[in-house]
Amino acid sequence: MEKLILLEIGAFSIKACEIEVGRRARPPLWLAHRVLPDGAGEHPERVVETLRGLLHDAGTRTKATRLIVTDPDLVVRSLNVPSSDRNELEMTFGFAMTEVLPLPLDELVVDYETATKGRSANPNVIMAGAPKAMIAKAIDVAERSGLRVDWVDVGPLAAARAVSALSRTEGDGYYLVVVGATTTTIEVVVGDQPQLVRSIRMGGELITQEIARRLEVAYEAAEGLKRVVALRVPEESDQLDGFVTADGIVADGVRSIVQEVASSIDYFAIQRGYTDIDRLVLVGGSSAVEQLGVELGDKLQLKVERPGPRQVLRLIEADSFVEDSTSNWVEMTGAVMRARTHEKGAKLVNLLPARVRARRQRRRQFAFLGALGAVLVGAGALLTLQRYQQLHQAQEAQASLGTQLGVLTGQMSRYAPYGTLAEGVATARATLAQQLKSSIDFPQLLAQIAGATPSDSWLTSLSIQAPTTSTGGTSGLAVSFSLEGCSQLAPAHWLSSMSRLDFLANLWVSSSTLTPSGSGGSSSCGVGVPSAEMVEAGMTTYQGSAVISNDFAQYRSTSYLRQLGVSS
Repeated sequence: MEKLILLEIGAFSIKACEIEVGRRARPPLWLAHRVLPDGAGEHPERVVETLRGLLHDAGTRTKATRLIVTDPDLVVRSLNVPSSDRNELEMTFGFAMTEVLPLPLDELVVDYETATKGRSANPNVIMAGAPKAMIAKAIDVAERSGLRVDWVDVGPLAAARAVSALSRTEGDGYYLVVVGATTTTIEVVVGDQPQLVRSIRMGGELITQEIARRLEVAYEAAEGLKRVVALRVPEESDQLDGFVTADGIVADGVRSIVQEVASSIDYFAIQRGYTDIDRLVLVGGSSAVEQLGVELGDKLQLKVERPGPRQVLRLIEADSFVEDSTSNWVEMTGAVMRARTHEKGAKLVNLLPARVRARRQRRRQFAFLGALGAVLVGAGALLTLQRYQQLHQAQEAQASLGTQLGVLTGQMSRYAPYGTLAEGVATARATLAQQLKSSIDFPQLLAQIAGATPSDSWLTSLSIQAPTTSTGGTSGLAVSFSLEGCSQLAPAHWLSSMSRLDFLANLWVSSSTLTPSGSGGSSSCGVGVPSAEMVEAGMTTYQGSAVISNDFAQYRSTSYLRQLGVSS
């Protein structure tokens, strides 16, 4: 959140406060007032020392500052102009200001702002100007104290802004009289904009100095006497020496101020047509003098209002900071109100000299370029760091892969004998399978043949010869069977059963001989002979043959390798 210091350097005191801007109105962070030492006007270093002490006691580190200037040489005018061209307005106001302030144009600071419409159909424009030397002196004090002045606000405009916020009737006109230490400002205010402003070099400080001179007392004692007279405190007046004399001096001073104020207001009313204004608002450090308000009301026949400092500061929620009820905070309050409600794009009076503005602009540009350069350097460094990290990660990954490759290479070298051994095992397995190719597992073969032999036949002999190729082209082992049966049907039954064995091919009965057991009747064994079929009784002897194919599943090689736990 942005913080801002408001600073007002007067002839005899310094006022300052710090606020937060950029959000809804909040009370100031602090509010401070310091009386300047004697001779501060001729010795700026004393003002700098006092301001530094004020800032130190406040404990602030904020540099951005808005300066408030109040001086008799400060000129404010309200003009009705048909033109709205900025260049034409600046040229017109510049030459108009030289008629009021007898200085060359290059020694003046002039600015303007467009206000609400006044008593003319043309737009109302507020013009303000002051000698450059006076503005530069105040800026130099602030900068030597460690502050940075970015804006110079105009005291009379700020005072009108604050007092108008207290008005019960929005937009009405009134006379505003600000009685300060050395300067009294008289303004004609319509709405919240001053139409005419006049400053005279006369204020409460002159009364204090006159009391000190004539009674030959210290400044502090003279100020105390003036305050007792102003506030009409009976219990204190009886105990103070010189009260009667001080009362007379205060009366003379009040009459002098009233005469000057009345002359200015009569001029405004008669020459400028402000005859319908019926009230006067009296503020400032010396407005507490009761006699001043009474005589102004009697002489001008106006209703006099005297809002106190606490009432004014309540507009910015700062009344709790005030201890000295006679201090003048009206310009400070108006400046805080303007700083809080500044609208973007609005043209407002700023008496910061063009040279200082240009210097501020160059500083901002350099700061921006520096920040941009820092951002670019930071981005480049970040990108370089990321690239370095990526390269470092790639190098680490490459080193890790190299390490893994070395480990795998070492493992492969250790596994090489096992690869040679595996090749030898495969070769031995192939050799064994080839050698056992024609070796038959006879127990298994006989078990299958016996299982397939029908019950009316029994095997008497079996012989197997070397592989051969039959006339039908089937290659394999030749098998010869010798069998005996219970009847003449036994060979047929045998052929039918044996044909179910898929490893036998070319199955055939080469001869069959019946040995009768008698004439007629059934077979003596009575096994496997259908009951409805009559056959000749006797024993049948027959021989069969077949070829065992080379793809017989029970070759000894298969059985042997399976027992070893190796698939062929």
